[in-house]
Amino acid sequence: MLIRFLIRDVMIVGATGLAWWGLAARSAGTGLMADFSGWIVGLLLFACAYLAHEWSHYLGAVAMRSNVLVGTNLGSGFLFSFQPEGNSVAQFVVMSVSGFVATAAAVAFFYYGLPDEYLATRIARGGALFLAFLGVALEVPLLTYGLITRAVPKQVAV
Repeated sequence: MLIRFLIRDVMIVGATGLAWWGLAARSAGTGLMADFSGWIVGLLLFACAYLAHEWSHYLGAVAMRSNVLVGTNLGSGFLFSFQPEGNSVAQFVVMSVSGFVATAAAVAFFYYGLPDEYLATRIARGGALFLAFLGVALEVPLLTYGLITRAVPKQVAV
């Protein structure tokens, strides 16, 4: 099933690249087409940042030889479930932090690698900052709890 997630996500990244190539510059203008192009490309870039975040969590877990269950629903944005049983706090920390690294890389790329004048860029930046906010609001408390209690939180498997 993992290969299907990989194919799906490579196709999304490829479609995003094509959309950037064909539409992003149009988002520098004004009017309906500029706004539409900006939103479409910006949201696709945000989706790519989210996928990078999730894949980074997964790769961090795999690098630490963690006990994970790969997802079975291609319609879901979640690739896997980190199992609290059979995993150490160190495995949990690496899995958690690796997602933050990908999000930070996306924020940096969107701010330093994309042109300021495109609406697509600004939408992507907002999406990446929202992703960072979600990480701080939803994932940092679990990470903090795990570090304080020196145990893998049971909520990770949800």
